[in-house]
Amino acid sequence: MKKESDERIAILEQELRKNLAFQIDYTANFNRSFRRSFQGKYIDPEVSLDEASILYIMNFYPDISQAALGRYLFKGKAHVGKILNEMEKKGFIKRESQKHSITTKNTILPKGRQILEKSFKEFNKIKDAIENTFSQEEIENCLKLLERYREMLGGLVEVKLK
Repeated sequence: MKKESDERIAILEQELRKNLAFQIDYTANFNRSFRRSFQGKYIDPEVSLDEASILYIMNFYPDISQAALGRYLFKGKAHVGKILNEMEKKGFIKRESQKHSITTKNTILPKGRQILEKSFKEFNKIKDAIENTFSQEEIENCLKLLERYREMLGGLVEVKLK
């Protein structure tokens, strides 16, 4: 009985290794888990993945809206608002409504800047490892293939990015 079960598991594993959709999903889950572990060990265990992503995005685009952040994070605008409120409480950011405008000015405070700088330093190690493992051509091809894959899936069913 155990041998039969082991054989079926081996067949399943062989099939899953050849299943592109499964491998992409598995890699995404693995990457999320890796980020959580890496961030907890090298950056700050009190900073969530979403908070780290928001700091990164705000560094390049300080006036980004909650709706736009939601599209990048695959979260609703209200959920992003809760995350931003928590980030303000933790002293990572400051948000100020602009008079006569619907935009909000987002400022990364020193505590958030410190986390962001540590993130850049640590994640550059990952970037270097990627560049030492894969050629620029392989990286570009992988990115193109992932984009084509998303386009193909988007052609099968409308995907709303919250």
